[in-house]
Amino acid sequence: MQFESPSLLALLVCIPLIIILFIRAQRLNAQVRARFGSWTAFQRMIPTFAPGRNKLKFVLSVLALSLMILAWANPRMGSRSRKVERAGVDVYLALDLSRSMWAKDVQPRGMDRLEKARLFSLDLLQGLANNRVGLIFFAGEAFLQMPLTLDHSSAQVFLYNGLEEVELMQGSMPEKVLELVQKSEIQPDGKQHQKAVIFVSDGEEHNPKTLEAAKAARKNGVFSYTISVGSGQGAKIPLQRENELGFHRDKRGEEVVTATNKKMLAELAKVGGGRAFDIDQGKNILPALLKDFKKLEQQEFDELQYDDFDSYYQYLLAPALLLLLFEFFLAYRKKS
Repeated sequence: MQFESPSLLALLVCIPLIIILFIRAQRLNAQVRARFGSWTAFQRMIPTFAPGRNKLKFVLSVLALSLMILAWANPRMGSRSRKVERAGVDVYLALDLSRSMWAKDVQPRGMDRLEKARLFSLDLLQGLANNRVGLIFFAGEAFLQMPLTLDHSSAQVFLYNGLEEVELMQGSMPEKVLELVQKSEIQPDGKQHQKAVIFVSDGEEHNPKTLEAAKAARKNGVFSYTISVGSGQGAKIPLQRENELGFHRDKRGEEVVTATNKKMLAELAKVGGGRAFDIDQGKNILPALLKDFKKLEQQEFDELQYDDFDSYYQYLLAPALLLLLFEFFLAYRKKS
């Protein structure tokens, strides 16, 4: 037997403390009664008084409390296994970590592009539950943060951590992402299954070879989708993401203004066989992506092993409630 929440068993430490306090209270009550006379005289004054019932009610309450704590921890037994088969699409989520993503021109006000892209990516992962997902960080280079997996919680951990701590060469080169995807997950027969790459980026400082790379990747079964982050009006790039100690300047000493290149991202998606979205479309993006993914080649993933346990909390909770019910109707005095 094991408990689903064993930390809750620490509450059982309170039981001895409650017993000690009860014993202390009983002794104090006995001392108070002794001031009024002998025990025999006290019983004659209140013939219906039953001191044993007070102790019985306390024992019933303590037993009920102990059982409820054990039930709350949820004892489990069984540990049987079952196999689950899944089929879905291989999806790579490519997140732009270039410094232009520090610009604060998104809603809500005061949030930068990178934070909005991070929150969007977390929501997107939940909607891709039945698909294998890989995570790529890119700027002037591309880094495979997490290979394709059904364990989306791992990707969420990477996204929850500070993205600004990832050191990448500055710039924005989506073609590096496409090269990385085509090199990964090659099958033993040398063939590549169809994959989808979702770029979450502002499209700044792109390389002219990006469109050529997207076209070539499409021929190899890699389809490109883009999510643009930021506004066309642009914003200044802070020197530090957290503390605004100033803004980046160009060689002439003027503050750099970065604007989202939605046109380039739309062209990238078009030649890459996918679709372009704006991050402000919010919840409308996921249904459109899933609809497109149905047209791609579905993969049968390895069977997953799960351990199922039978919970037995009800066998503890039921007697606890019966004890409390009996304690409630048990009177402190006996019938005259």
